[in-house]
Amino acid sequence: MDSFSALGTPWYNLILSTNLHCGSLLIALHRIGPYHHARFTAAAAQLELQVLETRPTSQEYPWAFDPSGHYPIYRLSGQPHPEADAPTVALDRQLHQLLDDLQPEAVVSVGWADRAYQRLLLACHSRHIPILIVSDSRQRDQPRSPAKDWIKQQLLRGYSAALVAGIESRAYLLKLGFPAAAIAQPWDVVDNHCFAATAALAATEPHFLCVSRFVAKKNHAGLLAAYGTYQRQGGAWGLQLIGTGPLEAEIRAAIAAVPDPCRVLLQPFQQIKQLSESYRVASAFVLASTSDQWGLVVNEAMAAGLPCLVSSSCGCAADLIEHGLTGWCFDPADPAALTATMHAAERQLPAQRQAMTIAAHARLEAYNPASFANGLQQALEWARDHPRRSHRAALVAALLSR
Repeated sequence: MDSFSALGTPWYNLILSTNLHCGSLLIALHRIGPYHHARFTAAAAQLELQVLETRPTSQEYPWAFDPSGHYPIYRLSGQPHPEADAPTVALDRQLHQLLDDLQPEAVVSVGWADRAYQRLLLACHSRHIPILIVSDSRQRDQPRSPAKDWIKQQLLRGYSAALVAGIESRAYLLKLGFPAAAIAQPWDVVDNHCFAATAALAATEPHFLCVSRFVAKKNHAGLLAAYGTYQRQGGAWGLQLIGTGPLEAEIRAAIAAVPDPCRVLLQPFQQIKQLSESYRVASAFVLASTSDQWGLVVNEAMAAGLPCLVSSSCGCAADLIEHGLTGWCFDPADPAALTATMHAAERQLPAQRQAMTIAAHARLEAYNPASFANGLQQALEWARDHPRRSHRAALVAALLSR
């Protein structure tokens, strides 16, 4: 690991031996995971890409993963705990020297709510560096406050282009007044080939698979209620839940309440290789979220050839799921609808399953790392030609990050 220092004090780390370059694109996010790495590797094939981790020890997703070797990686330091940003003075010192050292042509911020992202906006503005925003937020993710939306509108004036997840995230930016021509996509993609490569076995013990964090919005309670009814109505498939989170005890209690708890398997968070194997032996995938900005596990499951049962509240549903063709969609507030969809998946004939898999793979062609790289290139070109700076955006960012 090579260390750089400011005034003799180490403050950010470069995770790859390389010379500093001008004219590069710098992407800032909490921490690189395997999904980001697939995207960034594709982008690095056509752009001079560098990546900044603002919370390099974050355990929001406990990935055991080393992304080094394909593009330069920088890591901020001084965070009081893994899920927080460094103090403002330390942030400014690190960000300003990093931008001075790298002199990027543009910067991509994977979000706008963190103090690190807000200080990055200010640092870019002071240097007249175009900054792009990544957004997968949707109007219906949560009750929207006119005051908060107004603040977002002012903040967005400072971004020159945007990369969004899909239809609904694009619509939300448009509602906030962001220029339509400045929006590109997609952001939420996975390495489809990685998951398709293991999709060869039929399930020896047919079962539904759900992969998600054990938090309220993932709606395990609704899923298990629907599955309990499915069992009572003679459904023969099992159910496997993979994840981790604060609601594990409640989920275990809900499992104990279904007619045959022995047919429900709960397993902890899995790394990509093991997760690929779990997709390989499942019969169908289900995600019952009451709110989900996208639902990247649906991309994975579709790539692995699984019929997918997807809540209409997931952002990916509008882009990836055409009911009965590329998967099934259901209302997460209606357990009976999910139960009926489970029966439909169990009754699916081999030829019908194959047709659904083919249609799903065709839909995924627009959602792969190469598509991300092209969308990023499009957003960068727009930002180059239409750079935006806003004193109002800078003022809002300064106030929010105090």
